Amino acid sequence: MSASKPTTARTKTAKPKSTAPVQLKKRQNEAPREPLFSIDEVEYTMPTVVPLGDSLALARVLRVQPDEDSKGIELVRYLCGQEALTALLADSTMTRAEWDTIIAILTEKAFGPAEAQEENEGN
Repeated sequence: MSASKPTTARTKTAKPKSTAPVQLKKRQNEAPREPLFSIDEVEYTMPTVVPLGDSLALARVLRVQPDEDSKGIELVRYLCGQEALTALLADSTMTRAEWDTIIAILTEKAFGPAEAQEENEGN
């Protein structure tokens, strides 16, 4: 009495994986942007609207940051880009108040007004 193995997806010969490169496309239209700050007449921008998916991804990134300044750095990098972050960090004239203002603007852009954030956290 010989028992035969049932044929399953695991025992069938696997199809060869495609070696074609992944085809990616640029966004059809660049997302609208607006000025956030300038340094030496070079303007740095932020998105006019932050899509919900981006806000959720950003919230996850910020959750693991150890302090508010680290969160601010990630906000600038994520929403404005590395070039804007590098320019800010290299600017010797930036004050704490200016940094806090930039971070407050980006936070509101990504997550909405502070009052709405607090209301949503309570629910």
